[in-house]
Amino acid sequence: MSNSTFGSNIKPSTAGFTLIEVMVAVGIFAVIASIVGPALFQFLEIRDRAGAKQERLESLQKTFLFLANDLRYAANRLGKDEFGDAADATLLVGDDALLELTTAYPDLNLGGLAVPRRVIWRLDDGVLLRLQSPVMDPDSDTRQLKQVLLSDIRDVEIELSAIEDGRDSTSKRWEEQTRLPDKISVTIELENKTEYRRVFTMLGGNSVDAVAASLNSPSTGIPGGDSPPRDQDDG
Repeated sequence: MSNSTFGSNIKPSTAGFTLIEVMVAVGIFAVIASIVGPALFQFLEIRDRAGAKQERLESLQKTFLFLANDLRYAANRLGKDEFGDAADATLLVGDDALLELTTAYPDLNLGGLAVPRRVIWRLDDGVLLRLQSPVMDPDSDTRQLKQVLLSDIRDVEIELSAIEDGRDSTSKRWEEQTRLPDKISVTIELENKTEYRRVFTMLGGNSVDAVAASLNSPSTGIPGGDSPPRDQDDG
């Protein structure tokens, strides 16, 4: 018998998986997926909720930082509308905007000279906006810098205080044309009913009396600091 004939009778070996092996592998994979899958989805959900909560807290901190700076640099000056008429008070609350005031931030390009500008805080469909004009008395053609600071807001409450003889007189409107409030309390209520409250003392008012009144206030504790949320955050 020749070598060619002998070689032609040998069948090449085949490699692969049997049907039983495939079914066993699929079953093992299904068991592992049923154990790991829910844990993975739960981890992803917790991660998303933690990220959303962190983002919301950062937005709150940014909002209160801008508020603190605006009130710190608030100027005791009456603003004017687009028709040139002077405002009724040095600080307007609750008319067309949550808060409207004149600020005098130092301009580094002018050697630190304080430049008065008009700033407006507005709540629009649950979104808190800060609008800043580049001039003291903007008109209808003045372009404003708009910043979106916080969303999902149910309500914003502002209380203003004048300190006289150590007594705190609080109201929700300000009608003084010659002075600023000594203290301002801002409460932000989110859609989940969590509330954050911050008390600011103003350099334009009687700061010593305002700080003393804040320290003696049982609802605020540290002046300028956050009081605990009235409802626990669900996130």
